[in-house]
Amino acid sequence: MNTPFTENSRPKTVYVQMTRNTNGTYTVEKARLLEKANQYSRSIRKVNKRAITSELKKAAQNGELYVA
Repeated sequence: MNTPFTENSRPKTVYVQMTRNTNGTYTVEKARLLEKANQYSRSIRKVNKRAITSELKKAAQNGELYVA
């Protein structure tokens, strides 16, 4: 399966629009990924919201999620 978050892949820039609900949970509304083909060519494409959500959950459980 070709996912943007495979092991040993380059760092990715992900644009995520999230909504915080009144009960304290967060919902991913939109997810986009900046793809860099080379130093001159870039494009933004939609990605699966579930893939982004599961990646965020996994990083939070492992203590690897940092907010800057």
